[in-house]
Amino acid sequence: MGSKSNIKKTGPQEFFPSALSGADRDRIRQIVVETANSGNEVRASSFRAASETAVAVEADEDRTERLRFAVACSILADLSEQGWKLETNDHHVLVEAASFDPMDGETIDHAKRRIRMGLQMASNRQLAQDSVREFLRNMEREREFKGRQVSITTLIDDGKELSREISEALQNAIDSPAEALGRIIRPVVQECASDERCKYTGLRLQDVWRYFRYTWSLEYNPLPGRTQRFLIRNAARKSRPVIGIAMLASPTANLASRDNWIGWQIDQVCHSLMEGSVEPRLVARRLYNSLKEAVAEIRSDDLLALDDLENPSFETVLKLERIAAQAAAQRRIDLEGEQQSHLVDIRNVDKESLTDEGWFELSNTALFKKKRAEQLVPLLRAIETLQGYGIRREPVTAIYRALVEKPGQEAIRVALNEIKKRRLATEVADLAVCGAVAPYNALLGGKLVALAMSSREARNLYKKRYGDQVSEIASQIAGKAVVRSSDLKLITTTSLYGVGGNQYSGLALRQSKFPELASDVIWKKLRSGSGVSITHVSDLTVDLMRQLGIAVYGRRRINSVFGEGSSPRMRQVREGLNLIGINDDSLLKQSHGRKVYGCELFNGARDEMLGFSRRTRNRTSSSIRQISIGWIERYLTPWVRREGKLEALAKRSKDEIEIDLKGRIAEGDRTSFQPSKNGASARSSTASISAASNGLTSSELDSADLIDSSTT
Repeated sequence: MGSKSNIKKTGPQEFFPSALSGADRDRIRQIVVETANSGNEVRASSFRAASETAVAVEADEDRTERLRFAVACSILADLSEQGWKLETNDHHVLVEAASFDPMDGETIDHAKRRIRMGLQMASNRQLAQDSVREFLRNMEREREFKGRQVSITTLIDDGKELSREISEALQNAIDSPAEALGRIIRPVVQECASDERCKYTGLRLQDVWRYFRYTWSLEYNPLPGRTQRFLIRNAARKSRPVIGIAMLASPTANLASRDNWIGWQIDQVCHSLMEGSVEPRLVARRLYNSLKEAVAEIRSDDLLALDDLENPSFETVLKLERIAAQAAAQRRIDLEGEQQSHLVDIRNVDKESLTDEGWFELSNTALFKKKRAEQLVPLLRAIETLQGYGIRREPVTAIYRALVEKPGQEAIRVALNEIKKRRLATEVADLAVCGAVAPYNALLGGKLVALAMSSREARNLYKKRYGDQVSEIASQIAGKAVVRSSDLKLITTTSLYGVGGNQYSGLALRQSKFPELASDVIWKKLRSGSGVSITHVSDLTVDLMRQLGIAVYGRRRINSVFGEGSSPRMRQVREGLNLIGINDDSLLKQSHGRKVYGCELFNGARDEMLGFSRRTRNRTSSSIRQISIGWIERYLTPWVRREGKLEALAKRSKDEIEIDLKGRIAEGDRTSFQPSKNGASARSSTASISAASNGLTSSELDSADLIDSSTT
């Protein structure tokens, strides 16, 4: 039995969409009352029906109010599907996030399964979409390639055969079982380049990755920023079957546990100075130079005189704030006029083809003139403060004064943030997807995939992909092409659940134990994090929110222009909540802390990220071969020797994934929102998620903590 959770419950909260009429709020409350004795799925169906009915009316009259009601109902449908409790008191609807605490008779694993099944409902509906069905059918369809019949199943290993070979290897191994297993499982890291095809099947590697991603419980949505997809394949087996998939993505901007671990916070600077692990003069110089370098990378010829940059004053800051306000007003005019230059949105433009003149033109747009002025304000204010302490003459005295006075502390925070911004964008990545696929999920394959992403090969592929890539926002700020370092040093990830074990738990290979490693490979558990999440907000709800925004403002205000802001989906959800009268993140706050993990790709990588110490000499990461040997010895060998493990592996057939996906498509059909003639939703009345059958794929059970960056 798993241990009980120690999560602190947040308790129920009011769901009060104040922008709705009293009558509409009463209608919502009535649905909660009428479905009080029904399961969560039935309740969700009722709210979906009410939402669809509201928007089915073709008349423009009161459309905005009907959309507000539809958004509110759709949100409650989403929450119901995720297992949230909905109740009423005398006046309001009360909602409470699904608890990760095991119910009576449950283990933590059962509780995680219960929550995961709620998340999977949206994923099942996605699988049931016509375009996704067709994609899956096409991948599963047999075709001739190089004289033989192939399909996606060609890239799925056979559990029975794999089990037999492992069993024979263990029986025949004289000295080293790990060495014998290494001849059966030899992982390689393969990037899924845009047009590259599998040489064994002819399938596009991007499509192979996408197919296996659909086996996850979370809905598949593209991510903004940098994304790089990988297959981990077994080079020791016929056709190199897929062991697992992974994806590196742009890191989360604000992750306190990661920043604390690296040292990008003022408390860590104080601690390092007090214990004498860093030299005060070097710290002062690094902080001050980071500010000067940041200013130099911002085009300012049309904003300030050179002397203002060298010796900023209070008047300098006021001038910049005035310019930023004027540019912000012009940006609003640009958006309303819908006559924007094609260069404002450059997502589909070949960045390498843009000359410095093109970047200069982009920097002149209202959006980036505003950004340039806004970014200079805190930088010049911090420089003015540190110069006032005499940092150019007496850096050691200045840094200690700054650390004990409020203006100085703020200046140091600004400098640390600049160090963080420069490093974070290109030298840190989030492991946004990571897990094994059948049958390797029965062999602790998720741990192997996580370890493989810290390998020299993965690091080199990242550098090859992004090493010469122009930084879009930095180039538009600078008014010329800017290429950042793409020397990946750290990887972080965040678990979907704050309780129980996962594939990162205790995941470590140390040189002291495995001397063949070039460096330690340690997934270190950091302080648990909390924040907001939109994994429980469905595409249906987001689309309704977008329609509501257009109805209210006459145009779409949330766009995906690079540089406009963080995740467009998150901004759209926040706008939608605001438009129904919910002006905080109460519905988005996580009800539990999430486990955060970090991995240095070579010894001393964190020190280099901070820059207060001398450069690390040996910056070599361990190879995938070195890592796989350690994984086999520490994890795989004792695992397969456990009673029943090889027998369970032998039951995993090549068509298991295809069968499971078909079952989930059928479930998606059953729960999909299908409008009927009178505008009501044609959905079956079924039992609640808590009582639903165990329809989860084995890959998700074995590699449960798989995340989208949107969950972070």
